[in-house]
Amino acid sequence: MRILVLAAFAGGLVLCGAGGCTWLSYLGTTEQGQEFGKVFFVGGAGALGNVVGTFDVPRGLRAAGYKGAIETFGWQSIVGGTLRDQMDRNRNHSEARRLAKRIQDYLDHHRGRSVNVIALSAGTGIATWALEALPPAYSVETAVFLSSSLSREYDLSDALRRVNRRLHVFYSERDPVLRYMLPVAGSVDREFLSQNIVGLRGVAVPANAPPATADLYRLRVRNHPYQDAYAEYGYFGMHADSVSASFIQHVVTPLILRGDDGGNPPEP
Repeated sequence: MRILVLAAFAGGLVLCGAGGCTWLSYLGTTEQGQEFGKVFFVGGAGALGNVVGTFDVPRGLRAAGYKGAIETFGWQSIVGGTLRDQMDRNRNHSEARRLAKRIQDYLDHHRGRSVNVIALSAGTGIATWALEALPPAYSVETAVFLSSSLSREYDLSDALRRVNRRLHVFYSERDPVLRYMLPVAGSVDREFLSQNIVGLRGVAVPANAPPATADLYRLRVRNHPYQDAYAEYGYFGMHADSVSASFIQHVVTPLILRGDDGGNPPEP
């Protein structure tokens, strides 16, 4: 344990400012392959958010043949931990703008290359607001949301306009964190006392959406309900096992490499 802690400090840094301290671990990040594209992985809330998926996501991407650079984007706070990461929307929007700037910088320096985003749990909120913050000339190819703690009421339209291919959403009704804990803590977009969560039921077209919005959702969003077959790859429908290296390799990365159109369009 002591070795792991020392390694974490050696591999990262802490930035402190008016918004508090942010742990920027970037463990698992590799700049190798920048000429081929880049994947940003945005982990979940709290101290574990700096760990869960940090190594398995890059490992799964590489095992599936992804050649581009990989950045594990550290956004989690030191002060306040999991609850602050889930609840401090002002700070989260600030972190999202920082992610948007990272995406812009990469695209500015690597013209013609693509960016893809994989996000877990509360990290899907950061990814969503980062997409919203991108100027019109910038976009990502594919986004993948795993166990998202966004509410289904959240309007994704602005984010979807910055996705060229698809937003793939993997969800599981058996997720205990989203089912039993999130209704009390609230979704990352600050809806309370609801199990109407993306990570439990998938993305839905907003109520009373105009035809253009409904068309955008059906064009861009693909929902992937949990399947028992995923257990073969280490994903059992729990909250964070969707970032197992095998699941990333066999299920998620093909959506990025080939732009596969699996999954189902969202329902109204």
